[in-house]
Amino acid sequence: MKGKAANVSAQGISVTLEHQQATVSLRGEHEAYTADKLARQLGALIDENVSVTVDLTEASFIDSTVVGVLIAARRRADERRLRFRLHLGEETGWAVRRILEVTGLEQQFEFVD
Repeated sequence: MKGKAANVSAQGISVTLEHQQATVSLRGEHEAYTADKLARQLGALIDENVSVTVDLTEASFIDSTVVGVLIAARRRADERRLRFRLHLGEETGWAVRRILEVTGLEQQFEFVD
């Protein structure tokens, strides 16, 4: 899909791909039920050597399972020397910000404004 824009959406997860850069947007609440789908999406993108930004601006909640998926994807991207970033915004849920703060992950990820 080099150079083409694509957009896929399912269960509060949407993926936009353009020029070897993907944005994976999470909306609403995400826990173990959607974590597997997220892991498959991120893994497939990274396996295709695509840099990823996970957009959490519309996420109201993520649990530890989702956090684990984000950590594993970031490590996988690091191994392939790909960028893996998180995007937070004013609308990002308090619970999302809190889990990143409490776990110390805000120092481990690259963030986009």
